[in-house]
Amino acid sequence: MITPGILGLNTLDARHQHLLTLDSHKNYYSLPCGLPAELWNIILDHLYDDRDTLLSCLLTCRAWGDFCRYHIYEIFTWSAIDKFDENGRSEFHPFPHHVRHLAISGGFLDDDVGSSDTEWLLPLARRLDQFVSVVHLEVDSIDWDEVFGSPAWDTFISATAFLSNIKSLDFSNIPLQPFQHILDSICLFPSLEKLDYLPSHVDFDEEILDFQCYIPSSSWHAFSTEHSPLQLPTIGFWTWLSAIAFTSLQTIRLDSVPTSDLLSLSHYLRLLGASLKDFRIRFITPHDIYEFAQSNALTNSHGLKRLELVGIIRQYSDDRYWAGEESLNLLNLLPSTSLSGLDLVLDGTSRRIADSVPSRLSVFDKLLATSERFPTLKEVHLRRKGLVTVSTSMFDVSLLAIVKDVVVDQTNQ
Repeated sequence: MITPGILGLNTLDARHQHLLTLDSHKNYYSLPCGLPAELWNIILDHLYDDRDTLLSCLLTCRAWGDFCRYHIYEIFTWSAIDKFDENGRSEFHPFPHHVRHLAISGGFLDDDVGSSDTEWLLPLARRLDQFVSVVHLEVDSIDWDEVFGSPAWDTFISATAFLSNIKSLDFSNIPLQPFQHILDSICLFPSLEKLDYLPSHVDFDEEILDFQCYIPSSSWHAFSTEHSPLQLPTIGFWTWLSAIAFTSLQTIRLDSVPTSDLLSLSHYLRLLGASLKDFRIRFITPHDIYEFAQSNALTNSHGLKRLELVGIIRQYSDDRYWAGEESLNLLNLLPSTSLSGLDLVLDGTSRRIADSVPSRLSVFDKLLATSERFPTLKEVHLRRKGLVTVSTSMFDVSLLAIVKDVVVDQTNQ
């Protein structure tokens, strides 16, 4: 048996960790060139996103079957549109045990398979226990109001073995309300680790809920709304998580947050304290930067290692740059004992910002280059079109020069 250490698999990302787990020892005698199964697995793994070549390999050597099917059938989509026709349901997935990413798409249909008809989901719900390898579930364009309480939904939530395997959950184009249904859905998965949420609309009216009835998995450590195209009202999430004192989240990645939500978000971040390791937020206006800084949201985040701030530096259409007093104040308030990486992403604007002072960027230089202020900071990423890494020991490098595409790369000695 070839060990992970010999193959150097310990340094591979999470997608590669399956390489030594497939049960293919029974095929050793028939593998080409006398190479062991583990090596063929690594070789074929490089074709993971090339379906046509994988299909050719599947027909070339029978012993490669498990390796090829592992990638060919990795993702399976069950759609209300694709799975419904006048002749009934299309043929079900031939190898459900190979599927690791299951996508369910409702389509918000209004005609023959309307949103009120959830029968399209029932054939899948009855077979969920066959999907023994699924760890990533994606749910798209489903109206919870129509689905909840239906026979299909009751069958879906009865598949406890399937639900227990889900570690990553994507809600895309899903209504934010009733918010109770969102909470019910999140709490279905006892092993949930990551949640990515993209709503179908951004209206939110506060609901009176007993939040103590909705306790998510203690393994849930990552929450993201950073792909939302519009400002997403997140106040419901922060009110809920604060009410149940949920402190397991280590990663929170957000796009722009409505000004009215900043207070509840800040309260929850203070509650998280040192548990928070990775945080991202986008600021639309200088006032939002000011409000966030004044709330001392990150004051207790002594475990924060990576921080991404979008919009604290802005670029005019004429290539001038702005950094306000509130941006400097926010940086001054950052926890300094653990922060090792800082991403500053430029936001473009055609509007003139009051009191814009491009020369303040030199103040950023001095602040970030002060080892006493940020003793553990290893790099700063300042992004516009590309990625630029700046060492904290570089006292003579100006951020203003860097954003003009002067690429500098040095390492601390």
